[in-house]
This record gives sequence, structure tokens and C-alpha cells, in this order.
Amino acid sequence: MIKPINTKLGSAMPIIGFLLLAASFLMKHLGVNLIAICFVSGVGCAWVGLGVIGIFVKKLKPESTKKMEIDQKDERNIQIREKSGYVTFLITLFTLMLLEFTFLVLDNALACILTISVMAIHLLSFFIGLQYYDKEL
Repeated sequence: MIKPINTKLGSAMPIIGFLLLAASFLMKHLGVNLIAICFVSGVGCAWVGLGVIGIFVKKLKPESTKKMEIDQKDERNIQIREKSGYVTFLITLFTLMLLEFTFLVLDNALACILTISVMAIHLLSFFIGLQYYDKEL
């Protein structure tokens, strides 16, 4: 049987968000770059907001939560998610290839290296997932 998506992360999102906000205040006192502080605090605020909204949805509409759990186990929806994930993988791969070509034409070495690194991580994660699910299923 296929397991549904883990909902424990949704209930832990506000806590993780508050920890990120606390980390951003700590970073401010340590003299870290302002852009990094803004990024961490922004992600923390987003996680707090999403987590609180998720908790309210669970409490106010428990029938929609049960419907979502049923939809996660439905074979048709599972196949739709798999197909959309594959299409997304291909679109992202070709987008990264176009971006790499653009940086090569513009002669931007740092951007080329970063794009190649992201492409390598993208492909490596695909092959790791392929091996993992080949053994599991």
C-alpha cells in the first residue's frame, strides 16, 4: 500500500518558522550579511504563516482533510502526480540547459559553474530516486 504524504511536517511548520526567525535575530547580533538575515527571516515568516493556515484548515474543515487523505491514496491521483513530476523534471532540465547556454554565450564563468552544479544535483537526485524506488517498488 502506498503511504500518504506525511502531515507531521505541516504541524511542525510554525515551530520551524519560529526557530528560523530566532536564528535570524541571532544572525543579526553576530554581524551576518543583511541579505542572508532577510532571507532566513522571510522563510521563517512564510513557514509560520503556512503552518498556522494548515492548522486552521484542519480544525475548521476536518472533512476536507479526510478528503485530501483519500485523494492521496487514489491510484489515478498517484499516477497523475508521477506523470506531472516527470514532466516537471524534463522542463527544469531543459530550462537549466538553456540557462547554461546563455551564460556560456555571455561568458559568465561563475554563473556557468553554478548552473552546472545545479544541473548535476538535479540529475543526481533523479538517479538516486530512481534507484531507491526501483528497490522499494
